[in-house]
Amino acid sequence: MARAVIVAICLLGLLVAWGVVVELDDVTRTAGPVAVIPFKLHGSMIVVEVVVDGSDPLAFLFDTAAGGTILNERTADRLGVVGGEAVFREGATGSAEVMPSKRHTVELGRMNLRNMTLGIVALDHIERRLGMRIDGVIGWPIVSRYAVVVDYDAMQIELHEPRGFEHDIDTPGYDIEAKGTVLFVNVSVALESGAALAGKVLVDTGSGGNISFNSPFVRENDLLAQIGRSYEKEMQGFSAESSRSYVTMLSGLSIGCHGFVDIPVSMSLAEAGATSWSGVMGILGNGVLKRFNMVIDLKRRRLFLEPNRLYHEAFEVDCSGLQLVLDDALQRVIVERVIEGSPAHEAGLTAGDEIVRVDGADASDLQLPGIRSLLSRDGKEVEFLVDREGEQETVHLRLRSLFD
Repeated sequence: MARAVIVAICLLGLLVAWGVVVELDDVTRTAGPVAVIPFKLHGSMIVVEVVVDGSDPLAFLFDTAAGGTILNERTADRLGVVGGEAVFREGATGSAEVMPSKRHTVELGRMNLRNMTLGIVALDHIERRLGMRIDGVIGWPIVSRYAVVVDYDAMQIELHEPRGFEHDIDTPGYDIEAKGTVLFVNVSVALESGAALAGKVLVDTGSGGNISFNSPFVRENDLLAQIGRSYEKEMQGFSAESSRSYVTMLSGLSIGCHGFVDIPVSMSLAEAGATSWSGVMGILGNGVLKRFNMVIDLKRRRLFLEPNRLYHEAFEVDCSGLQLVLDDALQRVIVERVIEGSPAHEAGLTAGDEIVRVDGADASDLQLPGIRSLLSRDGKEVEFLVDREGEQETVHLRLRSLFD
């Protein structure tokens, strides 16, 4: 079992709601959606445009596990939004400091949400790992109020009034359990040892991963003794606190009649935060969810999934051993950690190296999700131009799966 350490974001928005009161503008009611919100995918993250108090369009993550609406501390400073006394809310691996700011208007498409409370949180560590500027996060105020259709084929989110809503997905759907401001659905998994396990998982579009097993579930089922090759990493969420976990391969994952094989997953060893909750298998992230056009109908407690254009896309497996982040200015691509024994380690790459070019293309133009995708091509050779303390050199990596 490889035991090098690598840091990654597993979960982005699992904060408990803080007394949100929402007043909605009158919207002309039609048979169609109340709002249609275009989105982009940054890796597996859903990015929507949001306007706060008449601002220019801001980049928000749509996160079904976000209990409140988050505004990045940097963006709040720019907009002149001032928070009140700090409170602490639970995130993925610990508590995050949140400064509530009341009575704001949030616009999505042609829909206005009024009298919103925004939680001001520092998101710079997440920006560096995702490789993009994030102005905020929104989730529960939408999911709790509307029937939500996330259409990855059309790249848009539709919001419908729940009363009288009829979807056009020809499946019976799956039961949703709502607890507080989070949603759960049941799944089953198959381990390399041959063991089959079932349980409930959080439905979390704010997690860019596939599935992460919670630490009590890992201990109760002795998962570390049943996995094959793995490597150790640290897990982070909204708070800067981190916890240990292991990344390994799952033989199979089933959601109702839908099944996937050979999926990279993580196993949390967290002692705090949502990944330490008992009675929960873990977190189902957007690495899996994005493969479906999805309807969340909380009023009827149903989740509907329809395979889309991403359904048969192979799951990305790290074949380099590199943990890449952006610098503080979000301009340069930096090696944060290297897994011992990996292709990157064997090629001599070290923490602090700057990746200037990848296969002749500027690393900053490729963006982190693009580079990570290139580094998942098992058996391929990748050429890096690396800057190390002002000296540049060319490095070649022969990629191979870390699970081989």
